Amino acid sequence: MDSFSWVPSEDPHNAGETRIAPAWTLDVQPDGSIVPRMPRQVVLRDAGDLRPVAPFIELWCEEGPDGQPDSWTRGPLKAAMLLAEGLNMANLTFTIEAMNFKAARRTLNPDLRFGTFPQVQIFGDQHAPQTLLGVSPPTATTPMIPSGRSIPLGRIQVIRPSAQPPAGSTPWDGEVDVNVVRLRFTPPRGEFYGPTAIAGTGSTVGGTFFPLVPTANAFVDGDAGWLNAEGLRAFIAPADTFDGAEQPGGRSLGIVDDTCEVRITVTLDRSQIGRDRLEAHANVFSGPPDYAPDRRPFLSLADDLNDRSSTQVITQRDEDLTDASRDRWVEDLFERAFETISLMNVDLWRFDRGAQLEPGQLRPAAIPDDKYPDPTRAMGSRDALRDGNIAIEAPSDNVRLPLSDRARDRHRGLSDIIALKNFIRENPTRLRALVRGPFSAQPNENGNATTMQMPPFMRASSADPLTLTNWQYNLLMAWADDLIAGPELLVAFATRLEADTAARAARRRTAVLARLDTA
Repeated sequence: MDSFSWVPSEDPHNAGETRIAPAWTLDVQPDGSIVPRMPRQVVLRDAGDLRPVAPFIELWCEEGPDGQPDSWTRGPLKAAMLLAEGLNMANLTFTIEAMNFKAARRTLNPDLRFGTFPQVQIFGDQHAPQTLLGVSPPTATTPMIPSGRSIPLGRIQVIRPSAQPPAGSTPWDGEVDVNVVRLRFTPPRGEFYGPTAIAGTGSTVGGTFFPLVPTANAFVDGDAGWLNAEGLRAFIAPADTFDGAEQPGGRSLGIVDDTCEVRITVTLDRSQIGRDRLEAHANVFSGPPDYAPDRRPFLSLADDLNDRSSTQVITQRDEDLTDASRDRWVEDLFERAFETISLMNVDLWRFDRGAQLEPGQLRPAAIPDDKYPDPTRAMGSRDALRDGNIAIEAPSDNVRLPLSDRARDRHRGLSDIIALKNFIRENPTRLRALVRGPFSAQPNENGNATTMQMPPFMRASSADPLTLTNWQYNLLMAWADDLIAGPELLVAFATRLEADTAARAARRRTAVLARLDTA
């Protein structure tokens, strides 16, 4: 993938929506060096196939006077810094371990893991790409990956640093430093592999035959213990993420894929200058592609990692936020919620996962003039969480997805911080009622049944209803409580919209004139 950034829309008709814009992209040359390039457009597919995300990983360091760690600064390690210390790229060693534990985790059988046995070692002055080959552990009684065969788990390449051009001599000056120590991970192709017993089997859809695995990939040993394995739902959540889960008895079809986790360890040998060895680590996860690259998730891996911080760290971090930065964080969260809901067919998931509500969750009477089917199901006209002033029409040829349309319109409006503040002041208890607590579910939220609490009908990787993390939820509620307790002067929404529209129009005019000048 070419590099891109998430940016706000410059179109006043699409305020609050994210767009993607090209960013400086690093093209790897035959000698392993890089040349920055600004793409004219972001291309997501080649001949129908999604382009892989192949991240560059920078090596960073702390530098400063010996014995004065409080004055050290953190930043990218550059080849010039190594030379200044009497070292070079050859003093760096990268050790790479790529592993897939899917079958081993399901069966509690370590023989069914596969990966780089042994680990791959690359010196810093070796710049050719190296394929990471997944094989069974040498101690396996019956290797799942037969001897002489392997599953490619991606490629790793140490980038050759170049001398940084003089300041002002390149269009990417100040944006990219080509002297930084980097390596690149290119993920595998996203293929499936299985035992010879399923070669040639599959299903036909619309006259097209789809094999379970390509014939060339049907070499996994069916006697290793993964084919026809049972009891795979007992302790893993979600329970059905293996091929064969939908079959009677849930027996494994013996299929594995090339997703993996890559552990990178880098060491800097400083013995020749009489100093200790330094070591650092990084982890890369290879998995399915993002199906909507121009939309940001409201819950990210970074949010989950932040939730693992100590209570003291989280509390101090939240207290250090200014009122303006808290407003911007909340607005960003609701922008992400809008982007997420804009991808969902809420009507479909409501009928598939919407709970039949219990008496305590029903309003006394249906919302007047509401025509949406099944009123006692979540988001129906008897749902106590529904806004009683808004009636929703029944699906029709003119409005096929009325719930989806309503959700997008409402979340688009609330993605503006002024509109959100006004909503909370007018409805001081509604935010807490609508936003599901972290890691919580209503008593009837089992199986596929979910209430309309936000986010509605969405599932986390554990198959439980998706929620905000603890720190996100607590920060959001504290912000809302402060807003209700001490309301600030309201700013007219029309004034804000007029100012935003004028600013966006000016930026668009400048961008158009710039394009005309370069055309």
